[in-house]
Amino acid sequence: MSQFTKAFSHKLSWRSFLTDVFAILPIPQLLIVGLFFNIGGNDYLFKRKIVSGFLLIQFVSRIYRIYLSSVAITKSALGVRGVFNIFLYILASHVWLEPFGIFFSIQRQTSCWYRTCVATNVSESKCTFYCHHSTAALITLQFNTTLHEQCILKVPYNMTDPPFDFGIFFDALKNDIQGKINVPQKIGYCFWWGLRNWSNFGTSLTTSTYLWENSFAIFISIIGLLLFLYLIGNVQIYMERATTRANEVREKLRIKKNDIDNWIQNNGIEKDMKEEIMKNINEKLEKDISADLDDIYSILPPYTRKVVKRFVGMRTLRNVPMLSEVDGRVLKMMCDYLKPVKYQENTMVFKMGVPFDRMVFITDGSMWTYTTATDHQTCHSGNATSGGLVTSSSTEAHFLKKGDAYGHMLLQLASSSFTALPISVANVRCHTKVEAFVLMANDLRNIVTTCGDLWPDFKYI
Repeated sequence: MSQFTKAFSHKLSWRSFLTDVFAILPIPQLLIVGLFFNIGGNDYLFKRKIVSGFLLIQFVSRIYRIYLSSVAITKSALGVRGVFNIFLYILASHVWLEPFGIFFSIQRQTSCWYRTCVATNVSESKCTFYCHHSTAALITLQFNTTLHEQCILKVPYNMTDPPFDFGIFFDALKNDIQGKINVPQKIGYCFWWGLRNWSNFGTSLTTSTYLWENSFAIFISIIGLLLFLYLIGNVQIYMERATTRANEVREKLRIKKNDIDNWIQNNGIEKDMKEEIMKNINEKLEKDISADLDDIYSILPPYTRKVVKRFVGMRTLRNVPMLSEVDGRVLKMMCDYLKPVKYQENTMVFKMGVPFDRMVFITDGSMWTYTTATDHQTCHSGNATSGGLVTSSSTEAHFLKKGDAYGHMLLQLASSSFTALPISVANVRCHTKVEAFVLMANDLRNIVTTCGDLWPDFKYI
C-alpha cells in the first residue's frame, strides 16, 4: 500500500492536486451558507468580494478540468471530437455564465439594499442581512418606502433609468430572475442570456462602473472570442481531416479495386452481395484506413461474413465428390466452421508422413502433390487426384486447382469417431499464392456430433 502511495504521489503534481481540490470542494457554497448572510458593517463589501473570489477560483478550476478532458478526447474519432467542441461551446454559456449571472444579479440587488440602509443614517454595523432582533427596529414604514424607491424589486418594463445602476444585470432583475419564479423559466432565460452574449462577445452589454461587473463583461468578451475561434478552428480541422480521410479511402480503394473486383468475380459474388461488401469496405476504411483489404473476410461484419462464407463455401464443398450429395443442412454447418486462409507461393501445407488436423478446400490458386523416392519406398500410395485423394505410388507431381480439396481421410475417420489424426501420404506445396478454406479436425467432430443421423458414413462412398 505504501509503494502504491509513493508511486501515486510522484505522478500527481501539486497543480493537479490543488485544481481538483478547488474544483470539487464546495468552499464558496459553504461560505455563502455560513457567512454571507451574517456579514455586515463597514467590512461587508470586502467580505463579499472574498466570497466572490472563491467562487471564481472554483469555476476556473472546473474550466481547467474541462480543458484537460478536451485534450484527452483529441485521441477519439473525428465525429466525437466535433460533437464535443460544439458541446463545449454551449456548455460554457450554461455552466459558466448562468451561475455568474444569477450570483452577480443577487449581489447587485444586495448592494443596493446595503447602500440604501447606510444612506438612511443607520449605523453600518446594523446593516446586515441576517434576521434577528437587532434588525427588527430597522424595518419601519419609512425604511420600506425608501428601499422600494431606491431598489425596485420588480423593475417596470417602461423604466429605462432606475435609481440604482444595475448595469448588465438590469434585464435579469426586470424579469425577476433572482425572485421566486419556476426553475425551468429561470434556467431557460439564463441559458439564452449566456449563449447570446457568448455569440456576440458581450458587445450588447451595457455596464455600470462596478468593478466586478466590468471584469465579468471583459471576461465574457475575451473568453467568448477565444471559444468561438477554438470552435471554428476545430471545425475547420475536422473538415480538413474528414476530407483527407475521404481522399485516402478513395485512393486505397482505387489501388485495390482490381484485386477486390477479381476476388468478387473469382468467387462468383452476386450483385446485391457485392454492393453490401463494398459498403462494408468503405465503412471499415473510414474507421481504420490501415485495414487489410487483402483479407476481405476480416473486414466484413459477422452477419455479412457468415452469408458470404456460406455462399462461397457451399459452391466449394459441392465441388468435392465426397460432399456433392451431402444434406444441405450439414454443408451449411460446415460452411460456418470454415476458416479462410492464405498461403504464399512455395509454402509447404502438408508434409508426407506427418499427421494433419485440417482439410483444405482451394478457392483460388493451385497446389501440387508429390512423393520423394524414399517416400515411394515406404508408402503404398502417393499421388492426389483433383479431389485430393492419394491413389497410386508415383514421383510425378499432380496439381490441385480451384475447387479441389486435400485431406479427405479426415472425413472418413470422422464418420467413425476417430481418436487419432490421419497421416499425410504426400507432400502438398503451393504452386502459386493460394486462397482456401480450412476445416479443422475439432470443428469436424462438433459437426458430426451435432448433425447426428444427417452425417453420412463416408466409409462406403
